[in-house]
Amino acid sequence: MAVEQASYKIVLKEGPFEVRLYDPMIVATCRETDLAGGDGFNRIFSYINGNNRESMKIAMTAPVINYLEDQQSTTAFVMPVHYRLSELPQPNDPALQIKEIHGRQVAAVSFLGTINARVISMKKIELQKWLQAKHLIAIGVMELARYSAPYIPVFIRRNDLMIEIQSV
Repeated sequence: MAVEQASYKIVLKEGPFEVRLYDPMIVATCRETDLAGGDGFNRIFSYINGNNRESMKIAMTAPVINYLEDQQSTTAFVMPVHYRLSELPQPNDPALQIKEIHGRQVAAVSFLGTINARVISMKKIELQKWLQAKHLIAIGVMELARYSAPYIPVFIRRNDLMIEIQSV
């Protein structure tokens, strides 16, 4: 079952690495307690399933994003592109925030498979080395983008590790 995905254009591609120009998007976010992202994911999933002030259901999109800050992560769901910020219902859950992300340029490394701290660390090093080789400057926090539904076999789940960069 295909779901809407965050829109971007590829500016540069080298193997699993890409520089992308993302269109503006609206996200629903929630702080997490661990990398697995269960609590925040469940809270945002509840929001799009109607746990909001208008009891409105909102379609699931991809990717689900985890902002990987030093001691904490935040989960974000990208809202369908046809919504404006003013059209989205207010969450019933005070832990959720709805916000707009302006268009931006990111560097990404794509990979298949499972997610754990070891894999994230390895992909982060790979991406940082590629950024350095290309003389690209990171200006944000690392983000883990998960594109596959939980019922997809682990070995074919699509993931990206990405970071915002200065425009090239």
